[in-house]
Amino acid sequence: MGFFRLLLAVLVAVSHMGQTIAGLNPGVVAVISFLIISGFVMTSLIERNYSTPDKISLFYLDRALRLYPQFLLYFGMSCAVIYWLLPGTGQAAELTFSRIASSLAIVPLGFYMFGVASTWILPPAWSLGLEMCFYLLIPFLLMFRLRGVGFALSISVFLVACFGYINTDIYGYRLLPGALFMFLCGSYLYGARAKGVVIAATTAGVATLMFAAIMAGVIERRPYNAEVTLGIALGVPAVYLLSRIKSHWIDEFLGNISYGVFLNHFVVIYALHALWPADYDAQRVITVLVLSLLFSSVSYYYVERPVLALRHRLRAGVRYGVVLSRGNGEVA
Repeated sequence: MGFFRLLLAVLVAVSHMGQTIAGLNPGVVAVISFLIISGFVMTSLIERNYSTPDKISLFYLDRALRLYPQFLLYFGMSCAVIYWLLPGTGQAAELTFSRIASSLAIVPLGFYMFGVASTWILPPAWSLGLEMCFYLLIPFLLMFRLRGVGFALSISVFLVACFGYINTDIYGYRLLPGALFMFLCGSYLYGARAKGVVIAATTAGVATLMFAAIMAGVIERRPYNAEVTLGIALGVPAVYLLSRIKSHWIDEFLGNISYGVFLNHFVVIYALHALWPADYDAQRVITVLVLSLLFSSVSYYYVERPVLALRHRLRAGVRYGVVLSRGNGEVA
């Protein structure tokens, strides 16, 4: 699934350079697939390593070790680029203590639309706030068998938003109440259990019909409802099929650098805007992508990879503790 994740990160970067595909924002479509992948991976991670309530805090630590190293690096780099190269801009106005502090907590980034954090220092990071909200909730949904309830409530919120009764962009894409079912589509795909696959496949089928209706004008097109439904329609089968393919080291490498590309492309965009002002033609888009890939490769090996060893030791320690407990007859 590594190549797919890198492709999604590239699509997000391309969309932030003003590029569209058939009038659609490819970045939004890509983000939906990221949410589905996250649901799949988090379910796998919890079931294999953090499956009881006493391990929830360790799951949160695992996720913090995953998100923070490269986030802190590129957030700091973006602050430096804005301060030194973009003085007097709207981005520079965001470099206040309160804005930086709230953004560093990550979760507030998911609520930027309410003015609680800055989205202009590292714009793609708003979705990390959404991810963190999902991380906080998913252990409880799985352990207490509330996934179906969460799915039903979320899809209800999404439909109300999609048809414009509440803000379509905020509640149908940005916030967890309307996006939770997208994560859970991926969760249902883990293990390929018949009931879960049927739920996810049915959701993808309905999303396909809704996308067609939106594009045909039967359903009014509102901010990103076409992209979100297309993302579900494409993302569910893609994750299902790719999760059944054995990973190769090249694929793993491409997946490993995808997070850095997702985070750092705006740092490159900001720097080039100051040093090389120009329209985003093909040459400029390729330049941003090449630099982003290069920086991501370096940051993965020198920033994320050392922390990856800590995460693996954390999971191994959890599993070792479970084995000891079973050996003492404490766990059935």
